[in-house]
This record gives sequence, structure tokens and C-alpha cells, in this order.
Amino acid sequence: MRGHGGSFTGIVCFLVCFTCVCLAAVSSAGAGAQAAVWEDVSRGIRGSDLLAVAAGPDSPRTVYITSGSVVYMTADGGKRWNEVLSFRGTGNTVDALAVTKAGGPVYAGAGDGLYRSIDGGKNWERIFTAMDGLEGRVFCIAVDPALPATVFIGTGAGVFRTDDGGVRWEKGRGIPSGIKVSSIAVSPADHQTVYAAAADGLYKSRNSGADWRRMLVTYVSEEDRHTGDMAEETETEGTEIRSIAVGPADSGRVYLGTSEGLLASSNGGLTWERVPGRGLINRDIRDIAVDPSNGSVYAATGSGVFVYSDVEKRWEGLYSGLLSTDVRSLSFALSARRASGTLFAATKRGVFKTTRGAKGAARADNGMHQRDLSSAFAHEPSIGEIREAAIIYAEVQPEKIEKWRKAAAKRAWLPDLRVAYRGNRGWQSSDYFYKGNISDDDVTEDTDREWSVSLTWELGDLVWNSAQTSIDSRARLMVQLRDDILNEVTRLYFERRRLQYEMLLSPPGDMREKIENELRLQELTADIDALTNSYLSKRLARMRTAGR
Repeated sequence: MRGHGGSFTGIVCFLVCFTCVCLAAVSSAGAGAQAAVWEDVSRGIRGSDLLAVAAGPDSPRTVYITSGSVVYMTADGGKRWNEVLSFRGTGNTVDALAVTKAGGPVYAGAGDGLYRSIDGGKNWERIFTAMDGLEGRVFCIAVDPALPATVFIGTGAGVFRTDDGGVRWEKGRGIPSGIKVSSIAVSPADHQTVYAAAADGLYKSRNSGADWRRMLVTYVSEEDRHTGDMAEETETEGTEIRSIAVGPADSGRVYLGTSEGLLASSNGGLTWERVPGRGLINRDIRDIAVDPSNGSVYAATGSGVFVYSDVEKRWEGLYSGLLSTDVRSLSFALSARRASGTLFAATKRGVFKTTRGAKGAARADNGMHQRDLSSAFAHEPSIGEIREAAIIYAEVQPEKIEKWRKAAAKRAWLPDLRVAYRGNRGWQSSDYFYKGNISDDDVTEDTDREWSVSLTWELGDLVWNSAQTSIDSRARLMVQLRDDILNEVTRLYFERRRLQYEMLLSPPGDMREKIENELRLQELTADIDALTNSYLSKRLARMRTAGR
């Protein structure tokens, strides 16, 4: 069954999640210590609009990111970044990155082939190119975690594989020529099992990429219809697969991040189920990542990063410290000193990484109680007021559509009015005798005027008229716009409230952190104001004036 998002469900999920977090923080001094908090590690990067990130699988200190034309590298977890590869001014772009274990090769997929560096990005060589432009462009890269010399690349014309570090390449059999491959994943538990997301579905290989078989259909061609190669998976037709992730301990556990949510399989792709979307306010998933330490699934969307709880069957947004919700790529790295992985996110406004510590935890001696928490922000507008202000400002009220329909119905009763005019006409053509002579009697020749008025009705318009079709189209666009606005303003509201509670329960320990929190609070307020015609700021100003 195909999922769909509803604004009311989103509100309920936010409220439940928010209440649970707050009560847990009050009742337990260490409950929030494990909550993920984002840290901006973008300092030193020229141009913050990033497309992809790849972290070292065994070290969160080595990370590569790309802004499209430039690749940056850090060896200290994001404190300092160095530009290691640039295509500025050439028209060439880097679409994909892949990092092997510490000290191993790093790969960059570009518009003209695959590049590799074996010295930490200091020097690069192109190890794959093709005569065909489609084959030459690399959209994704996957490296066998056990054999770093075995590399898979997805191009505009299928999957290519090398097992000798790029000396020789062979094209996988079973994927039609000319099919774009956008994501590849090698199973950590069984390196012979590889998955590839193509434009027409998901393919699987059991012999390390030599042969491929389609396991999930997302596009049904005329050939498929003729041969009957559609099976039961055709309910996903029209869904675009953006990313693949395989469970760290089970090669049969596969996840697909798609344009309509998350799909999961527990039997290696034989059958699929759509993961519940509760709490996932944006189901257009751009990238997914699985925490190798515990198997948790994370999704990157245009509305932030979300983690799925298989126990509670819902998603939770990870907003704390994330300055940009336009997230493009995710990558996990493990550390020997930490039980869990570090998650890196490439966004429109820089690169961020998760940290875990006492920052999100409530202090046992702060003297705050649940009663204090519930009244701390009672003077601020509720989520309902904010949403109503956003609807009014954007002029997307549900009643507007009904007004359109009533106006169209009334229009059918109005006739078409036509007024015609013709001049310089002669109306008389008779002759008569005058004083014995025959004379022309048309004294008004070429000076007369003709006016006409006509009223016509189309009786069929009383049943249906073309205006209704236009209204249906506009109504669909308005509903989509209203849902997008409400989802965004809801997310901003609760992200702001979550930050307020964090600042209240755990005051910053240093001035720099305090300034960052204050600036983030002002930024969230400004974002809400932009969607509500400054309703929040005006309301807060009135409260301050009233002495509250």
C-alpha cells in the first residue's frame, strides 16, 4: 500500500514525541544523554551547498565531502578542511564519494569517470572512463568492505565492477543498456550479495556483480508488459529508488529510501513492505544510512533527518543543532572508543555530525518540575494559532476552494452577452416621382447604423463546465501547498520549542555555546515569521508590552 502524509497525523506525532522527551528529561537525570545532537563542522569550507558526504567506516576523523565542483577532506573530524580536488570552471562535477578503511583509497565519481586517490586526497588519477558519455558519468560508488580493491560504480548505462583497483573493468550482465544506476550497496555480512537501484527497479547480484536479476519493479516498460515481467511488485510503479542500505548483520535485511517513503525486505528482496510513515513529515527520502552498531535506520529528507524506531513503529526527527533541514546525504563512521556510530550529514548549509553527551540531559539540581515546564512558555502562541496564521498568510484556506466551486456554478446561469454594430448602411432603395422627374429616395444612403444585442445560454454548463476542471487542478495544487506549509511551520515550531526546553533544562556552560543557542532561537523565530507574516514576533512583542 502506498503511504501518504497527513498534517493532522504529523501534529499528533510531534506532540507525542515532544511530550515524551520532556517528561523523560525531567524524570531521569541521564535520560537525554543518549539523544543525538548535531554539531556544525563546516568551518573552512568555501561554499556550504553540499551534495554528498563519505566518512571513513572505521574512523569518524576522516571525512570527504563535495559541493559538486570541489571535494574537501578533514583528518580531524571536521575541525579543519582542505580542498583536495577541484573542477571549478570545467563544467565537470563530482556526484559520488566512497571511502575505504583508514589509510585506504578514496574514490570520487565525476561526470567524466571515476577518480581515485591513495594518499589521502593529495593526488588523484582517473581509473575509469568510457567512450559513451552515459557510461562515463558515475552516479554512485560502493566498495567491498573486505576487499577494498573491489569497486562497483553505477553509471548512466549500468553497473561496472573491478577487482584489481581499476586496472580492468567489466560490465554487469542483466541490467538493460542505457539504464541509469543511482545507488549500490554491498552486504556487510555476505560480500557476494550486491544490490543496485536502477531507473526501472531494484537489481540483485549473488556473484559479486557479474550477473543481476531485477527484484523490484518501479517502471514497467512495453517489453515488461509484453513478457509479463511485472509480478506483484508493480504496486511500486512510479516510485523512484534513491538509496539502498543493508543490515550490518543480516544480508537479507534490505532498506530502500524512495520518493514515497521507506521500503523494507527481510528476505533479500523477495517481498517488500512499506515502513509506517508516522512522524516522517517528508516522505521524499533522498538518502538512508544504517547505524552499523545497532541497525537503526536514518533518512535524509528536505525537512531534516529522521530515525526510525522499529519498536514504536514511528519516526523521530533529529533537529537539535541542525541548522539546515535541506539534507542531501548521510554517512556513518564507527570509532573504537565509542559504542555507537557518528553520523555525518551533507546539507544545503554545510556539514554536520552527531554528538552524544550531557548537553541534552536535564540536570538533577536545576530545580525545574513538570509544572514549571508546562507554564514556562504559556505566553507564547500555540501550534494551532501558528498554523492558522500560516494558512491565512499564504491564502490557502480550505474555504477558498468551495468559493471557487460556488462561483463556477453561478457562472453557468449567466448568459453570454454579445453586442454588434455595423455602420454606413443604406436602408431605402425605392424611387418616386418628384416634379415630373424620377429621383432617388434613399436620402439616408451610407449613413444608417445597425445595433444588435444577443443573449445565449449553454444549458450543458448547468451540469458541468470547463471551469470545474481548472478548479480541480488548482485545488490539488493548493492542498499540496497547504500541506507543505503546515508541515514546515509545524517542524519549525517544535524545533524551536525543543531548543527552548534544552536551554531551560541544561543552560550552556560557556559563552560561545550560549551565543549559538540564542542565534539559533532567533533564526527559528525568523523562519516561522516568514511563513506567518511575523505573527510570532508580533505576538511576543504584544505580550512584552502588556508586562507578561
